[in-house]
Amino acid sequence: MKHTFKTEKGHLIADVTFDGPEIDKAQDKAVRKLCQNVTVPGFRRGKAPVETAVRYLRNNDVADQTIDVLLRELDKNFEADPEFKGYIDKRRFAENLRPSVALDKFTKDECKLTVTYFLRPTVSKLGDYKGLKSTAKEEAIDDSRIDEEIKKLALDQAELVPVEREAKLGDTVNLDFTGLMNGEPFDGGSSKGFDLELGSKRFVPGFEEACVGHKAGDKFDIPLTLPDNYPEPLTSKAVVFKVTVNSVKEKQIPEVNDEFATTLSGQYVSKDLAELKGKVRNKLEKDSLDSYKRDTVNSYLNQIREASEYEISDEVVDSLVKDRENEDDQSLAQQGLTLDEYLKLIKQDKKTYEASLRTGVEAELKTSLVYNALSEAEKIPAPSNEDLEKQMGMPVNNFVNNYTNYLRSQKLSDAQISNQINGYLNQVFSSIMTARVQARLLELNDPELAKRTFEEPKKEEAPKAEEKPAEAPKAEEKPAEEEKKTEEAK
Repeated sequence: MKHTFKTEKGHLIADVTFDGPEIDKAQDKAVRKLCQNVTVPGFRRGKAPVETAVRYLRNNDVADQTIDVLLRELDKNFEADPEFKGYIDKRRFAENLRPSVALDKFTKDECKLTVTYFLRPTVSKLGDYKGLKSTAKEEAIDDSRIDEEIKKLALDQAELVPVEREAKLGDTVNLDFTGLMNGEPFDGGSSKGFDLELGSKRFVPGFEEACVGHKAGDKFDIPLTLPDNYPEPLTSKAVVFKVTVNSVKEKQIPEVNDEFATTLSGQYVSKDLAELKGKVRNKLEKDSLDSYKRDTVNSYLNQIREASEYEISDEVVDSLVKDRENEDDQSLAQQGLTLDEYLKLIKQDKKTYEASLRTGVEAELKTSLVYNALSEAEKIPAPSNEDLEKQMGMPVNNFVNNYTNYLRSQKLSDAQISNQINGYLNQVFSSIMTARVQARLLELNDPELAKRTFEEPKKEEAPKAEEKPAEAPKAEEKPAEEEKKTEEAK
């Protein structure tokens, strides 16, 4: 057997040639194997002499079996080949993708095969990653931004209070409703005691607006046409909702003052509004710095990714896209939808969805490859077991034991448990490496920003009262009358 290897666009391509004697030997093995399953009159199955049984074989079957024997011989030769063995040792082959075989020529004197192996994607040339510039901007935190954030806190503390008036946009109405199509209830069209914020656009277009102007106790019908992106059999159908309003509630937002500040919990526990504003400012400024650093690093990564060159086979991308599509299918199935129904709801065709999915998968893959290439180029150390434990907040053994017990309680198989545990540990490992690469990238391109950390302003201590030196004790004063008697005695 003669063979040569070449790499091309994420493939290892082997050109293989077998000569006549090798083909004869393989064909002899093929014939003997096929004859074991041939029934010849006068003989038990597989017991007829080969010379007799061969006449009952079809030429195509012999040819196919001969090629199978040659392929097994090819595998043995490749396993002993130092170049091929190097690809195995370095784990260069893509997982879950079988090599493809093309039969280029097959005669009694020569058999030519092209065997294509799919390689793990790699960065063939890493783009420049030093001296980069970023257009990211740091958000300035002023008083108006602080007031805006405190208003959000107040809105989060709002209470729904029943009102006797007619409902308006922004109110929450509690409803009983039944949806009818052709006079009959349809699946998913009815509910009791349902809270709906008017103006939230959670319901069929026109439903929420039709509730405006009604008060508790009102009963009314809402005729509507369902949207054309609804799944069958509801697509574009005329329906009627019979509605009863149980209650109308409005949001009562607390006034922002010292009293409000004392009602908050967690990171915003404050004794008055001034302290709350200080804490909000600190958080916003810290978030702003973190976001600025993150946007800056992402800008660098995008530049490196665009400037880098890759060895990625289409087949690997196809496999990743298929995996992602299966994940979407499973996720939607839990919500009672098929992928086609979901795409109809969001008004997107399958071709656009697949193109978008492929673009996203390719971008994620290239970003991951760039991270790996950067960690190698900068010799960034891999996380230790102690690093993993610090990130998880517990010993690895404790995590494995606790998570294993939980997954067993969920009736998962040992293989599924192993996959989930390894998957989680790999995520922790990857997150630590990602943070290290990002930190190094920032150090290389903007060392001043890399050094910046947010520190909360120190609380000013109340000034101490000025201490006066102790006064010498005054001589005891004598009453004037006693002083006069003393003089007379003299």
